[in-house]
Amino acid sequence: MFRVGHMDARAEKIALFRYALIAPLVLETLPRGELTRRAEEIAARKYEIPYSQRISLSVDTLLDWALRYRRGGFPALAPQPRCDRGQSRVVPPQLAELIERLKRENPHRTGMTLLRELALVSGTDSPVISAATLYRFLKQRGLTTRQLLAAPAHKKFEAERSNQIWQSDMLFGPYVQRPGGGRMQAFLYAILDDASRLIPHAEFYAHQGLDAFLDCLRQAVAARGLPTRLYVDNAKVYRSSQLARIAAAIGILITHTPPYQPEGRGKVERWFRSVREQFLANLDPQRTLSLLELNQRLWVWIEQVYHRSEHGGLGITPLLRWQRDIEHVRQLPPAADLRRLFFYRLNRLVRRDSTFLLRGQFYEAAPQFAGQTIEIRFDPLDLSEVEIYFQGERQAIARRVDAVINAQLPSLKPLLAPAPQPTGINFIELLEQKQQSLERDHDQEHDEDKDQTKNKD
Repeated sequence: MFRVGHMDARAEKIALFRYALIAPLVLETLPRGELTRRAEEIAARKYEIPYSQRISLSVDTLLDWALRYRRGGFPALAPQPRCDRGQSRVVPPQLAELIERLKRENPHRTGMTLLRELALVSGTDSPVISAATLYRFLKQRGLTTRQLLAAPAHKKFEAERSNQIWQSDMLFGPYVQRPGGGRMQAFLYAILDDASRLIPHAEFYAHQGLDAFLDCLRQAVAARGLPTRLYVDNAKVYRSSQLARIAAAIGILITHTPPYQPEGRGKVERWFRSVREQFLANLDPQRTLSLLELNQRLWVWIEQVYHRSEHGGLGITPLLRWQRDIEHVRQLPPAADLRRLFFYRLNRLVRRDSTFLLRGQFYEAAPQFAGQTIEIRFDPLDLSEVEIYFQGERQAIARRVDAVINAQLPSLKPLLAPAPQPTGINFIELLEQKQQSLERDHDQEHDEDKDQTKNKD
């Protein structure tokens, strides 16, 4: 579960999509009935399926993916070659598209009406497909009348145990000292446990980008173990391929709350209100803190006040409520390297001088990679160690280019190959020789013609 093997970009995108769907089926031990019920809920929705024109999935497909994940982990979710490749399918793509358009155009169209309309369009007296095939197709695609007209459900939820659900969000914080002078705004990323309201980690950062959020998540996992689900909004930070890859590697389901429906993150929003009223409102307004000083005060308040105060909705402190379920908390295997699991992965083209560019800095690769595309893995908050991978295999550590040091190094003279033996071949001389040969042949033919003329006389 905790290692993502090498696969191409297309296969990885498909595998990540499949993992996001079946994670609720595999990250917890579920009874058979509950497993099927959850699969039916997932199958009832519409999706943008990578590299496919389809928008829905069947329960059987989801259960098959879940079984493959349990047996082979994340790599098993990559697409496998079809054994029936090249053969015709029951419902051709053009016919499937027409059926879907007709049904969505009028959800009240019955199956018999659809069959008659399809027969008229095709100009045949016999049905285009059987009634059983049509009904199975409609159910699998979520196109039955009941499915199309069903109102979306909005359920209030609360996790049963600690670490089943974490919520995360970002708060615009106060202004702090800027290194080198001046002031800058700080941004607070926080992660809250739904069942206990405990804060696995929260920290003010100098920016609101993906690097900051992933650092917050990494520290939360290090401190409190692995959650089953992480609820976030639809911001670009939470939609990144880096986050999706990391979540799949360590076994977390990322759930995005629909736009304008923040119910899934309501508890962390209420915690932010406590931060404003109980923490930020009590900072000394006459003093501008550094980022480090602000975070030190934040954690004193979290550990000494928030975690140890009785929560009105729980009747117990967040810390005691979280500790009640500590035996159920998932942890990374002892041999797992948490820092490396959160490494970024990017592809880079190595230039002819065996260097590549990363965040405005040049790094050196081995000469044999010049002109090749390599994968680099690195900690976004510490670029002192950048690993090079080629065709899925770890190669070496890239060294940051130091132009000053390079200028002081002696230039490497290329090894000269031994001079070849002269061939004596020259294009112009060969042309001259050919021309002389033609002229000699011409003179010889002319002399022979003269001799023949004299003999006749």
